[in-house]
Amino acid sequence: MRTGDQYLESLRDGRVVWVGGDRIDDVTTHPKTRAAAKSFAKFYDLHHEPEMRDIMTFVDDDGVRRSMMWFKHGDAAGLRRKRVYLEAVVRELDGGSIGRTPCANNYGLVTYEEDPQPWSDQSVGTGGRDLTVGIRKFLDLVKEGDLNCAFAFIDPQIDRSKQHAAKTALRVVETRDDGIVVNGVKAVVTGAPFADYLHIGVFYRPGIESEQVIYGACPANAPGVTIVSREATVRDDPDNHPISSAGDELECTVIFDNVFIPWDLVFHIGSTEHASLYPQRIFDWTHYESLIRQMVRAELMVGLAMLMSEHLGTYKIPAVQARVARLVEFYQTMRAHVIASETEGFISPSGLYKPNVLLFDFGRSYYLEKYADMRNEVVDLAGRASLLFPTEEQWNNPELHDWLAPLQAGAVGEPYDRVRISRVIRDLFLSDFGDRVSTFEQFNGTPLLGTRMRTMTRSELSPSGPITQLARKVCGLPEPEAPEVTAYTEQAEYARRLDGVRLEGSRVR
Repeated sequence: MRTGDQYLESLRDGRVVWVGGDRIDDVTTHPKTRAAAKSFAKFYDLHHEPEMRDIMTFVDDDGVRRSMMWFKHGDAAGLRRKRVYLEAVVRELDGGSIGRTPCANNYGLVTYEEDPQPWSDQSVGTGGRDLTVGIRKFLDLVKEGDLNCAFAFIDPQIDRSKQHAAKTALRVVETRDDGIVVNGVKAVVTGAPFADYLHIGVFYRPGIESEQVIYGACPANAPGVTIVSREATVRDDPDNHPISSAGDELECTVIFDNVFIPWDLVFHIGSTEHASLYPQRIFDWTHYESLIRQMVRAELMVGLAMLMSEHLGTYKIPAVQARVARLVEFYQTMRAHVIASETEGFISPSGLYKPNVLLFDFGRSYYLEKYADMRNEVVDLAGRASLLFPTEEQWNNPELHDWLAPLQAGAVGEPYDRVRISRVIRDLFLSDFGDRVSTFEQFNGTPLLGTRMRTMTRSELSPSGPITQLARKVCGLPEPEAPEVTAYTEQAEYARRLDGVRLEGSRVR
């Protein structure tokens, strides 16, 4: 298994990275990137901690001990074991302030492993090549190397009615015997400066051209690849900023200037129909991990509200407890979605036990809809303590300390305890770093409206379908004479079988 030092060394590979106005020669040492690089290195080192061995690793069928991110779960118990691992990673990395860890990124590759043949069969312009050979070879490569593959799916947010707009999106500009050449940009690639490979894909949109449908992988340091990051929100000050100093994973625009991709790294090209069916399914496994991360973050919010109100001496006030109860309800509801999605799972085409798509996607929708209110509850329960507190320098200043310390005295604990709680609340909910974290979740893979719309088309949820059988019976209505043609039934069979959800009577299976 890869160590943190090995991971950091792999990033010193000549990749072209810009953060703000700085060209970063070494992302492991530059002040704008080194904290995030160290956080990802910590992820790898967690797998070597003796006390975490049973949670973070497993022994495969060949007797090799590996990271649990490569664990294949064939039943509900196996999926729960994977969840314990994913949950532990979130807890160890500051309760989810790093959103796309390697285990989250690499979970998306499972969709190729589940059902590789359609990726090859549906391709256009491959000259009859069997792309499944390269898919399997790449999956072995990332597993053996414990690599990190960042998603590069989102095209530019511009007026696509303009003729020049389509030319900015990544597209195939040349097909050769040894591979393809691509040119253009991917507009949002989270964590690109810290990835080994960029996992290229596309979200379908009406009017998309065949040349823009590309799924595959590209080394982050490939010739012609330039990674351009937004301004960093990291604070290089762990005393005053315990959360935001742990690193900003950075959303980036990636420029592909006539980049060559060998056929072994091409997973699919050319079919707009395939692109309309598969992007959401690639993110299924990553969105299950997102739901787990959101559950842990909801637990963190409850804990922060309880600790602060206890320190302020307000916790036992009935009105305060009623408001804290809202946060508890939020956390328990997220936990219920996680457990229910696991309980109501199914066996995927490759024999993996997959959580129920409806339950984990609607769980994510619930989180996104409620998060702002819950964040405001934490801040409001903390009052001015969430914003007005001494800096580390002020606290340690002999002229100021004796005046400031009594102002932080609480009903329990030490005065400095409140400062510590306040700093975490500020970093998470009242800073540009915290805003970035919440915005990332808002648009992680699919925004709220898109999640609901696409999920409704992935199961038989039509008025003529089985979900209305109970209502028809109670109302005394007859059964529909013929099944309605729906967005779900019109999807290709190879896409439907990755959803696995069937409604029979009143029960979701």
